[in-house]
Amino acid sequence: MSLLVMGLSLVAILIAYESFGHLGPKFSADLLVKQQTVLRKQYGLPPRPVITNDSLLLVPPSLRNISKTSNLHNE
Repeated sequence: MSLLVMGLSLVAILIAYESFGHLGPKFSADLLVKQQTVLRKQYGLPPRPVITNDSLLLVPPSLRNISKTSNLHNE
């Protein structure tokens, strides 16, 4: 009986995940762009360019310039 309950629980979790669970990096990037646009207007800051490179969106902003700065230190 307990195995049946565990199995049904796992099926319910998988169905929930498939229906609306995985939103992906594109959703997060779009939300971030909207938030930054609103905040920049609110505080009177100039607009910034939007990053459209999907592979760059997978890298956290704090790590995006590491390869550029590490190459400078290696030379």
